[in-house]
Amino acid sequence: METESKPPAILTTVIGNVMVIAYNRPHRRNAWNVSTVRESIAAIKQANEDPAIGAIVITGEGASYCAGADLKEDPEYDPVTNHRMTPATLSMGQGDHNWTSLLSRSKPVICAINGPAHGIGATHTLSADIRVIAASASFSFAFLKLKVMPECGSTALLPRLIGAGRANNILLRGGTISAQQALDWGLVTDIFPDEGFRESAIALAQELADLPRLQMQFTKQMLATNAEQGDPEAIMRCESQTFVAFLKAMKKTKPL
Repeated sequence: METESKPPAILTTVIGNVMVIAYNRPHRRNAWNVSTVRESIAAIKQANEDPAIGAIVITGEGASYCAGADLKEDPEYDPVTNHRMTPATLSMGQGDHNWTSLLSRSKPVICAINGPAHGIGATHTLSADIRVIAASASFSFAFLKLKVMPECGSTALLPRLIGAGRANNILLRGGTISAQQALDWGLVTDIFPDEGFRESAIALAQELADLPRLQMQFTKQMLATNAEQGDPEAIMRCESQTFVAFLKAMKKTKPL
């Protein structure tokens, strides 16, 4: 007797030179399980290795973006350590299993928040280069109300994006941020209408994908290094060294 296979936790589609990664668990409001993390990381790596892809969009199927970690999912255990695996532990590991590190080294990533984003469904978006949101969508950071703590780099990334005071208020009080607040506070760059939302996000990604890839890569590196740097000498040293590395890389890519 054949067993019914589970549908993939994500769906990937290539539109032009943009890869769209869509969380595909609408029956669980796209809550992350271990498969979601594994498949998402694999898709991002695939996009980064594909010379035809210039940018990545992450979004959700159905009415939700991501309802956080799926607490009702059957547990999975690491075959080597026998430790229980969770979306949080799997995305806060080393190398490509460090979600923040993976996205920092990735081609441009846009998180397109098409509906409610809760818990890790909100915090994992903070590592993206750009966040856009549907008019009816929102972020929720109700970790302490649920007797857990914020993760996925949010204690560093959220203060950088919206300021320490607002981040403290949101994370300590477990607040919700509307689409308009998110735009006003700089958490997102654009609000798009619900109708045609994904198409609007893909059009934005296409703009990034059409820009020169090598310059994009080095610009992302400088932004990551200098964003919190206060020493003018260190800032200029970083830029100078990056320009030298860029010129060397350009020479290697020129045909003989």
